[in-house]
Amino acid sequence: MVMATISATLVQFFAFSAWGAITPTQGWVRGGVIGMWSVATTAAGIVGFQRYRGTLVYLVLAPVGALRVLAALVASAATCGLGAFPLAWVTWALCAGSVSFTTTDAVGWARIAAGVVALFIGCVSLSFAVATLFVLTPNAISYEGLVLVPVFLASGILFTSSAPGWVGITSALLPLRLPFELLSLGPISTVSLWAWPLSVAAWSVLSWLGAKRAIRLATRAGTLEVI
Repeated sequence: MVMATISATLVQFFAFSAWGAITPTQGWVRGGVIGMWSVATTAAGIVGFQRYRGTLVYLVLAPVGALRVLAALVASAATCGLGAFPLAWVTWALCAGSVSFTTTDAVGWARIAAGVVALFIGCVSLSFAVATLFVLTPNAISYEGLVLVPVFLASGILFTSSAPGWVGITSALLPLRLPFELLSLGPISTVSLWAWPLSVAAWSVLSWLGAKRAIRLATRAGTLEVI
């Protein structure tokens, strides 16, 4: 989280200093978003890491239920991503030598707080879905980082000008666009307001179905190794 957030924020600051295509708020917010999603991808791979450690079998056979234990495992790891936003703000403040580069209005800070919460919920829902895919292969730790950039491109967060047409479709499928609009204090589209809760619900249902299938393969069919 620390390395991803600081490096992303520095890149945004250098780009802002050179070209000024973004606002300071968009710069440090984008660094925070990248930091949080970087942690979320790692959280998605933590189930496979438990298999590597040899502890996944105990989590799957826990008396409280495998789904509850594994969901808590992924969510707790993803919670570390919340530290990305204050770290990104401090990094930008140190680079700019100022603390007045973002809004001081109460409504603006309320939007930023709501955006952080919405982004965390979206990242966790995506992490659950990715984790169910990762648990189906023993090599998930090797390629979990490959999920990072494609999701950002599909969400449209990285585009500073008009994005390609296909981004408008894919961004509606990912619960990241509305949080970024809230965080960057930009206009909020009606599509984003409707798409965010629907995408969160869809990814949550998809992850639940995938997790049920993975647990069934592990505990009944015996075709999915947990050790």
